[in-house]
Amino acid sequence: MRRHPRLLPLAALCVLLPLAACGEESSLGRDAMTSYDGPLHLPEGDGRHPRAGAAGDVVDCDAWGTGASLHGEVYEEGATSDSPAAAVRTARSEGLWLSMPPDLAVAAETDDRVLYVAEVAGRPKAALIVHDGQGSEGAGGDGWYVESWAVCDVVELPAGFVEERGYEVWTDADGQVVPTDRLEVFRGPEHCDQQDMTFLSLGPWGRTPTFVRDPDPEPYLRDYLSEPYQPHTALPADAVDSGFRRGDDRLWLAPDRARAYVGAARDDVEMWPRIVKRLTCA
Repeated sequence: MRRHPRLLPLAALCVLLPLAACGEESSLGRDAMTSYDGPLHLPEGDGRHPRAGAAGDVVDCDAWGTGASLHGEVYEEGATSDSPAAAVRTARSEGLWLSMPPDLAVAAETDDRVLYVAEVAGRPKAALIVHDGQGSEGAGGDGWYVESWAVCDVVELPAGFVEERGYEVWTDADGQVVPTDRLEVFRGPEHCDQQDMTFLSLGPWGRTPTFVRDPDPEPYLRDYLSEPYQPHTALPADAVDSGFRRGDDRLWLAPDRARAYVGAARDDVEMWPRIVKRLTCA
């Protein structure tokens, strides 16, 4: 029997689990397609994305994702390591970032800093900089650690990584990838037994209409949805084309945004009902 689900993007779930639980194996050390000649360290508050430090200036994003950087001269956020690659693996095991692809290449290095990037079509979509510096006694003393990191919107990351995270990549009428602040589509997390459900949100989760595809709904979901999911129905004449595409599938919306319709043919689409009450689970 299903537990009552809590709605969380799968990428957030992976932060809470050991590395192996997310099916990742890191590949580190190869050279990036494009080298980077900018600074590997910026004063606190500087850069295009000040919170992300120097890594925020490395990434080439169509839509910004997230990032962070160390504040202070002494590292005490986790454990230091004896090499740059070990520092990446240590930080990943400690869950210090939300969504960093495992395949990282070296784009620049100095005596005390190394820049790793994940590239898509030669553009860095994720970056992290490790530093050989001072560490607190609790961190294991001096050594290598992640000093700053940044990622673009998750849907801009390598396709295999995005799909593994449970996200779907949709494009607009011009063929451009749609950022998650306009459309977020993701598979439900397994810890809530939602892996057979797909959630579609018209923008940031929790602040915009959200619809759900559930081919095997449980009775308790009736209280959370506006109506039952329909696997086959004809597209209403007043449905509005969103312009969003995924392969042959298109997304239409009811004029009042009470329903979403997904499919390739107007005479046979799926109807995804709108969530009317927040789903939760322990």
